[in-house]
Amino acid sequence: MLNGLTSQQETEALKRTEENIEKVKSFLENCISPNSLSDEVQEFFREIAGLKGQNVEEILQEMMAGTQKYLEAINTQIEFKNDIPIDINKYVDKIEKLAAGIESCWDIFSGESRQYFTNIAYGFTQASYKCNGWQGLLIRIRLILPSLQQQEDLFSKYQNSFWLIPKAVDRAIELRKSKSTYKLWEKGQYLLNKATEIDNSQKGILLPYLNLGRTPEEQLEKNKPAMAWAKARMEEIKRKYNGKDLSL
Repeated sequence: MLNGLTSQQETEALKRTEENIEKVKSFLENCISPNSLSDEVQEFFREIAGLKGQNVEEILQEMMAGTQKYLEAINTQIEFKNDIPIDINKYVDKIEKLAAGIESCWDIFSGESRQYFTNIAYGFTQASYKCNGWQGLLIRIRLILPSLQQQEDLFSKYQNSFWLIPKAVDRAIELRKSKSTYKLWEKGQYLLNKATEIDNSQKGILLPYLNLGRTPEEQLEKNKPAMAWAKARMEEIKRKYNGKDLSL
């Protein structure tokens, strides 16, 4: 995330997070359709709106804009030279869009994605120290000419960019400290997975989504909704075929 160089584990986590944001985007697009909000979905968004002092329509628009910005950001390629972005403005724009997406959709992201963003925020905080001392002086010197050419302080812009994601994550967490919102997140995951189940059922996919837990008990608990849905689908198929046992 910082300079385009990541470990295999980080790359896999990033890939799963990108899949999560696509899933979130699809869910929000369905929610924005006229008369598409069920009572439980409306209640979910009303709770988020209450936290932020906004109305449901504003929250939906903000989330849609956030997902769009996030997707634009991950598709923006940044070139580095001496561990510094060649185009500071392009780099900062990318980080700003990532931060906006993270903060606006915090209540819908999976637990893994939220942990990934928290780790990224910590990574940026640690990396910000390279703008201090002799390292910072070298970066400032390297950015003197580009700053003069573009007539703006690129060093300060670059330095401040390290705090965009940490501040976005911090605001998201702090906002929810005033109210117990774990149930809110659980509800968001339920609605997100339910929407995925519906979408996959239309494509003829039997098992829409499986959660991987650290223990058999955790896996069983997390996969109850998917298992219940699969059982209901099998019962429906059996009824369609006049009660024939399709397990053989």
